[in-house]
Amino acid sequence: MVDYSGYSLTLTGMGLAWCAVLWFAQLIEEAQRLAWQKHFAAAEKLYRQVLRSDPASRDAKFGLAQVLLWEGQYAEARRLFKSLKGADAAEGAATAAYWQGDFRTASREFASIDRPFSRQSLAQIRSASAGDVRATVEGLDDNQPYRAWRSSVTVSSFSDPLTRWDVSAGAYGLDNIDRGITHTEPFVTATNALVLPWQRLTITTSAGAIRYPDGKTGPIGGLTLSRKLSSNSSLTISGDHRELLTNATAIDTHASVTRFAAGWSRYIARGWLAGVEAGHNSYFDHNSGNYAQGYALWPIVKRGRTTFWAGGSAAVRNTGETRFELDAVSSVRTSNFFSYSYRGSYRGYWTPRFPKDAELKAQIEGGVGRDEARAFGPASGTSPLPHNIFVIDFHRTFHPYRLSAGLSMPVATAYRIQVDIERSVTVFYAANAFRASLVRHR
Repeated sequence: MVDYSGYSLTLTGMGLAWCAVLWFAQLIEEAQRLAWQKHFAAAEKLYRQVLRSDPASRDAKFGLAQVLLWEGQYAEARRLFKSLKGADAAEGAATAAYWQGDFRTASREFASIDRPFSRQSLAQIRSASAGDVRATVEGLDDNQPYRAWRSSVTVSSFSDPLTRWDVSAGAYGLDNIDRGITHTEPFVTATNALVLPWQRLTITTSAGAIRYPDGKTGPIGGLTLSRKLSSNSSLTISGDHRELLTNATAIDTHASVTRFAAGWSRYIARGWLAGVEAGHNSYFDHNSGNYAQGYALWPIVKRGRTTFWAGGSAAVRNTGETRFELDAVSSVRTSNFFSYSYRGSYRGYWTPRFPKDAELKAQIEGGVGRDEARAFGPASGTSPLPHNIFVIDFHRTFHPYRLSAGLSMPVATAYRIQVDIERSVTVFYAANAFRASLVRHR
């Protein structure tokens, strides 16, 4: 009699193993189907279930890495791809670096892979790192009355895909129309932007010099740290020293400010936008001030290539000392009395701050503002000029608004032009601004 017990046991083991293989294959197939339908969480769960039972399964590891890549979990996806052999896994690892923003690593790895997607991605990285040359002209005409313009040329280049350098040189002109004083002075700046993709951090430093209308040459520049909190939002901390040349009194001084600020912003092309910022300003004349501001916009109409946003904004600004000062006093005699008239002017610092194929952008803003204003007295007296002048501070309400429009469009294969115009009005200031730039992509 022949003993078949051993053979029967062996056959049973093979059958169980074959059933397990079929079961795993079905799970992987189902996970792939879920992934292509963008049910990433469900697909990830199935892939992990297979790997708990069969940690060596290449199909499960590769599928899980793909799902993690699509979910934006780039570090873990890259680790899994790197644990596998083959051109597809190498391309997946390079893609994880690319999508994370590590263009330096992605460029090096794509260059060693002869596959269509790798060649296309490498071309995109090289194109984005080509640099450009930008010529810009800006003009301002306001009711102080005052005119200012600025022109500059900026050359941008990359020492590697994550390190950008900008060098700008130009001049600005100021025209105090009342006094017939005009100044034209030069400036130069150099800026470096360094991206640390795996830390989601961008470090921007700038340094330069500017000659002010009073002949003083001073430094300008600063440091900004910006960290991405998500694909659509970021947190920014900055400190800088910059010129203030947007008011008529700046033509006699070296008006400048040192600013420290922190802010959060959210941007998505056709979704809701928002931002908040708070900061402290220290001015060249030893005055200082704090501010906080925020805005939110929602897309209320989306049609084809056109989107309309609506929303609101608010700002609170304060300085330690007022810069509304008395300039002159005059009088008119009426019988035995003199009626006095006073003329004052702002030595203001606050300037408005608001948050590809051919693109047309139009923006309308309006609202209600309140501030503390200043008047002078007395209103009349018995002498040609008042013996003692006093000030009266009072609160007032005003309605600021801003209208702007901009057009950006290609004008040749390597050239793009952008033109912006703006009309802004606040409690004591109204200005028309113009800006045009021509960019040549190298």
